[in-house]
Amino acid sequence: MVEKARGAAAGLALILALAGCSSVGDGGAGDGGGAGASAAAPLNPSQLAQAIPSKVAAPEGWKGRAPRVLDGSEAQKHCQLAARFSCAGLTSMASTQYSATYDTDVKFELLAYDTVDNAKAGMKTLVADTREGTKADTLKPLTIDVGADETDAYAKEKQTNAVLRVGTVVAFVIGSTLPQDHDLQSFASMQVQRITTAATGKNPDA
Repeated sequence: MVEKARGAAAGLALILALAGCSSVGDGGAGDGGGAGASAAAPLNPSQLAQAIPSKVAAPEGWKGRAPRVLDGSEAQKHCQLAARFSCAGLTSMASTQYSATYDTDVKFELLAYDTVDNAKAGMKTLVADTREGTKADTLKPLTIDVGADETDAYAKEKQTNAVLRVGTVVAFVIGSTLPQDHDLQSFASMQVQRITTAATGKNPDA
């Protein structure tokens, strides 16, 4: 339900002081399968800080917040408190938000893991949490093609959500009252591109 998805986002947001259904585990519908190759190595906290969407990257008409990054034991501590996704191998977390109006926004959450297997477990548990208590027939599956290794996306009322895995990084993109359906794909695509660029040691904003 929307409340559950919002609850997942709110939990992460509280911790970090901000805030299609594709088949998970086999690449998902529309997944390119190429992005993860460049992000298969673990991202360090500095790279994750660059991967999370920055204020300067906000599209015209959108206002971004300063990203927040937690690493090491701090990330583990907050992960345990959230209890919404696997903490095994979690090395850092990041969060930020773009807003267009008082009720139109998109939240970005990133989870960096030490291995691809741990990232897969992190995605699986996050997807299960966001869908817990929600009947399948109340969701509108979304097929988005953003080049991630795994994708789970759906719409419910005024909210559109996507959980993505790019190599060792899991991303959660939560849109509220986005003006057009394709905006979720646009923001998810931007997130994937930033992860893959940061994984190569380059600054996505350069």
